[in-house]
Amino acid sequence: MNDHQNYAPAVENLQRYLRFLSYSEPSIPIPPIDGIFESRTEQALREFQRLYGLPVTGIADRVTWELLYAEYRAALAVNSPPRQISIFPIDPEGYVMRPDTRSFAVTVIQYMLLELQHHYSELQNVTLTGVYDRQTQDAVRLFQQKNGLPADGNVGLLTWNTLADQYNTLFLRTTDE
Repeated sequence: MNDHQNYAPAVENLQRYLRFLSYSEPSIPIPPIDGIFESRTEQALREFQRLYGLPVTGIADRVTWELLYAEYRAALAVNSPPRQISIFPIDPEGYVMRPDTRSFAVTVIQYMLLELQHHYSELQNVTLTGVYDRQTQDAVRLFQQKNGLPADGNVGLLTWNTLADQYNTLFLRTTDE
């Protein structure tokens, strides 16, 4: 195995970090991610070193590598989308929320139904209780009817996903305006 093959994974990481940082710092040239330390990679590394007050050598010494990795991690933390949480239980298979269910997921269903009242004026009398009560069941049944779903008033995966999709569409539309 030649030296290039020995260092290719490290060079790919170097290129990946530099490329990610180049998105927010346009003076860093965008290197390829191919594991080959060539002129474009060296130029990107030199610009990184210049920007961060390091000796401009074009060599990824220990100080450069550690700062590059730290900046990459910091940029990931700032530019990553918010973490999502899974609220609807998927175990056991076929889980359904129905009257008298008490959980945070029921509160989320009630909240989504309240928010969707702007598009479904018939969705009334839903309150945030965390208890799958008669009002929640009636509102779910109405939502299911309006969306061509089996209107049993219970929330299984299909109803959950339809509610979540419509809520997300509403949320995304209102935050982009």
